[in-house]
Amino acid sequence: MDLQAQLTLSIADKAVANPKRIKLLKQIDVTGSISQGAKLAGLSYKAAWDAVNDMNHRLSDAVVVSEKGGKGGGGARLTPFGERLVQVYALTEQMQEMVLEALLDQQVPMQSLLDVMAHFSLKTSARNQISAKICAIEPCELNDRITLKTSAGQTVFATVTHSSTCRLGLTMAQSVLLLFKAPLVDLSTTFVVSSSDNQLEGEVIAIKTNGNSFEVSLDIGTPEPLYASITRQRADEIELSQGQRLYGVFKPEQVIIASMS
Repeated sequence: MDLQAQLTLSIADKAVANPKRIKLLKQIDVTGSISQGAKLAGLSYKAAWDAVNDMNHRLSDAVVVSEKGGKGGGGARLTPFGERLVQVYALTEQMQEMVLEALLDQQVPMQSLLDVMAHFSLKTSARNQISAKICAIEPCELNDRITLKTSAGQTVFATVTHSSTCRLGLTMAQSVLLLFKAPLVDLSTTFVVSSSDNQLEGEVIAIKTNGNSFEVSLDIGTPEPLYASITRQRADEIELSQGQRLYGVFKPEQVIIASMS
């Protein structure tokens, strides 16, 4: 399905920027001329001039400045605000394309823009990227304990500095992304009630081995699995096998919280 959307920016329900006008601004920036920009954008000179004049008067700042010189004879250039308008339009189109692609992909979580961006564009060295919502924040002088729930309803704890809580603007019910590396995740066959570690239950869905190292994927009910990197000795101790129910164990201090705020 070739699903497309066109972005239009409006003021008082009247369009002030749309694909045609943005294309015109781009061509003016390249040619330094409204008339030449109009030709390349597929507009008449009058339509182009009217569009520039409308944007200059209705937006908070002018987008184009020009020098007089008669029809086709004057120079023109984008103002810093005009350049930012073109850049913001391009960025918004990219986000719009990601959301449309996410609509057609059932594997992409749609709880927040952060989920969509993480799926398509966020690249980190952390193998685990799990979306969750904040359920509680226990403030302390130095470190805060954050309680979160995954989309499958499992509880995760994270410990961050109080300054990080403030800097990220963390609040109740906020959607965030949890990042942590696979080697920091151990696997256990039992749930330890007295432990302060995170213990996410899941089913082994994939096992990859490279010598004495094993990368294990656990289905924990979220769109992305939980990854653990363990030694052969540890794999033998827990009698690792496909379809086995295990707990992914990792410390709250090892969780990095990513937020859009």
